[in-house]
Amino acid sequence: MLRIAVLVSGGGTNLQAIIDKVNSKEIMNTEIAVVISNKKDAYALERARINNIKELCISPKDFDNRDEFNRALLDTLVKENIDLVVLAGYLVVISNELVETFKNRIINVHP
Repeated sequence: MLRIAVLVSGGGTNLQAIIDKVNSKEIMNTEIAVVISNKKDAYALERARINNIKELCISPKDFDNRDEFNRALLDTLVKENIDLVVLAGYLVVISNELVETFKNRIINVHP
C-alpha cells in the first residue's frame, strides 16, 4: 500500500479530487496517510477530518526559524512512513533536505 502525504495551503480542491479517486479505487493500493497544511484555517484540513484522514498544521510561523520548521516537516513525513509527497497547492518552499530525502517521490499537482 502506497502511503501518501498531501501538503496543502488552501481550500483543498485538489486534495478532494485525490480523496475521491482513492475512495472510488481509480487510484488503487494507495492511502492518504496525512494531510499537512501550513495554515491552521485551511479548509483542506476540514476535508481531511470529514474523510477520517489524519490532519496536521505545521506552519513556519510556529517555529523560531526556518530550519526548525523544515526539520519538523521532514521528521513528520519520515515518522509517518510516507512513500510519496504530493504538493497540492502548497505555498511554502520545501527544503533541499526534504527534496533529497524524498528524491523521485514528490509530485506537484498545482504550481
